Amino acid sequence: MKKIIGLLFLFNIGFINAQLRLPALFADDMVLQQKKVNRVWGWADPGQLVQVDFLEKNYPAYADANGNWSVFLDAASAGKTGTMAVWAGETTFEFKNVAIGEVWICSGQSNMEWRMDMLKETYPQELKTARNENIRFMVVEKTLATSPQKDLPVSTKWTAVTPETVGACSAVAYWYAKQLQKELNVPIGLIVTAWGGTPAQSWTSFEGLHDFSRYTQNFIDKIHPLKLEDMSRKLEEGRETFRRTMEAKADYMKQLVQPGFDDSQWKEMYLPKPWEAQGFPALDGIVAYRLSFNVDAADAGKEATLDMPAIDDIDSTYINGTFIGTMSQWDALRKYKIPAGVLKEGKNLLVIKVRDDQGGGGLSDGAVKFAVTTGSRTIELKGNARYDIIAVLPDLTGGFGALQQQPAVLYNAMIAPLLPLSIQGAIWYQGESNADNKADAIEYNRLFPAMIRDWRQRWGQGEFPFLFVQLASFGAIQSQPADANWGYLREAQSATLSLPNTGMAVTTDIGNPFNIHPVQKQEVGERLAAEAMRVVYGKPNLLSTGPQFSSFKIKGNQIILDFKNTGKGLLTTVGPLKQFAIAGADKKFYWAEAVIVGRQIIVTCKQVPKPVAVRYAWANSPVDANLYNKEGFPASPFRTDRWE
Repeated sequence: MKKIIGLLFLFNIGFINAQLRLPALFADDMVLQQKKVNRVWGWADPGQLVQVDFLEKNYPAYADANGNWSVFLDAASAGKTGTMAVWAGETTFEFKNVAIGEVWICSGQSNMEWRMDMLKETYPQELKTARNENIRFMVVEKTLATSPQKDLPVSTKWTAVTPETVGACSAVAYWYAKQLQKELNVPIGLIVTAWGGTPAQSWTSFEGLHDFSRYTQNFIDKIHPLKLEDMSRKLEEGRETFRRTMEAKADYMKQLVQPGFDDSQWKEMYLPKPWEAQGFPALDGIVAYRLSFNVDAADAGKEATLDMPAIDDIDSTYINGTFIGTMSQWDALRKYKIPAGVLKEGKNLLVIKVRDDQGGGGLSDGAVKFAVTTGSRTIELKGNARYDIIAVLPDLTGGFGALQQQPAVLYNAMIAPLLPLSIQGAIWYQGESNADNKADAIEYNRLFPAMIRDWRQRWGQGEFPFLFVQLASFGAIQSQPADANWGYLREAQSATLSLPNTGMAVTTDIGNPFNIHPVQKQEVGERLAAEAMRVVYGKPNLLSTGPQFSSFKIKGNQIILDFKNTGKGLLTTVGPLKQFAIAGADKKFYWAEAVIVGRQIIVTCKQVPKPVAVRYAWANSPVDANLYNKEGFPASPFRTDRWE
């Protein structure tokens, strides 16, 4: 859910002697919101006259004592296009082909950030042929700040979709816009402002977090005092220390991959599992793992295969001192060939050296294979491994994690500068980084609505539409019903629908237990677009989502469930209904039989003759959950209990 190439830190400068300047988001091909007054703003010398011409009208303004100026363009209907001229004194800016249409903020973490060019195998034809003058997008560069900013850096300026440009667009946002443009036949403007691996509190203002003292106090104590102008220097000093440490330990690094190396003083850590979840929440650097496995005589000396989960970021892997492979893609599964002659009878040694530069680190704990496969068997490698922290990259937050994960810093840098802009609404794909533990996932019940209210209040455009994606399936598939952090997070997302003008796309069926970035972004975008048509664009009776649990009753050994959004009826896609579980008063859940009877579902379980509660798709990765309505939308996960 990342990665950072570089950090650009902005400062709350006063724009003294600014002459004429506009925010970076103003550019050729931009889209302005239809049927709303649109603000054009910027900076100039105090008292200077600034004039804006657009659609045959002139709008004058004088810069105030601080050099700030703004004008308000008359509302216009979609489809109008023109050149915007802005001038003061001898300085003139012209922005060509400015269109009036629908403007959407596209935000969240990596599943919103994931670009079309990262899905070349999934959408090869679309990448070659996409061309639409009426779908335009811009991408905000990743940046952070300790106070709200007036401007932001742009990594991709406003551009229309073509085969040459579409690769830089968020895939979810692109498919959303394509469907909306087809339905509405107006220009669609996308502002992509997203950052992988970031939690909701990073996207909320400091004031918006007033009910969350652990975040505000952390911000006051650790984040706000940081002098961002010194950050580059501090980071470089830390990297230099890291380089010196690596040079000093060069021989040590060579020795530790050998079977005869003495690791008796090393501590143990479970694999596969990220080290953030094992006592090192802020660790970035290099960690070495050593673990042993046994090989039968029949397989000794033969070729074999090593399968490992994704490793964040870079691994260098050895067996019995022989280099096996390396990969630098932090979210990719590893599959390495073990050459003939490497494996030996009896005890063998696997060594993994992992380098992590930012954010999460170590081996992913998703539902993936971690094993050596020989000609005769599969040797499981899961278990405790010895580890040593070889070198550490600088931690500038005092153990509170990566800078971009801190409260308010992304709001300050990547949302606040957009607030003067008129918009239609926002689409949001985030939550993975708030589901690392149960407490955080449950807290999302309050945090997520607080963030939405915060944005709406600060944008000053009323309760604008806010559409979001419920987390897809990811992680180990449970053989038995169990508690699930992502279940609580999805529940919090469903509860947020109580806010006005909200909509949710359910995606449990198009997730991937092995990849936190499922590739089926088209379905995500189109489901969001369906919600937009219902919530925003005048089709309140449109069925745009799947069955949602509404009530239940217990009759003998049965739990009878009622739903809303059943449309033309309920159905199961393949085979009997799955992912239903029942519990009695002992709170122990068992898989249950579920059958559709009209618009209800009746759930029973032989092990629970006196049922009390039922759950559906309550798992991190309920990818086989198969309850839909006949319109093709999947049911949202739910539970009837409140056993927390």
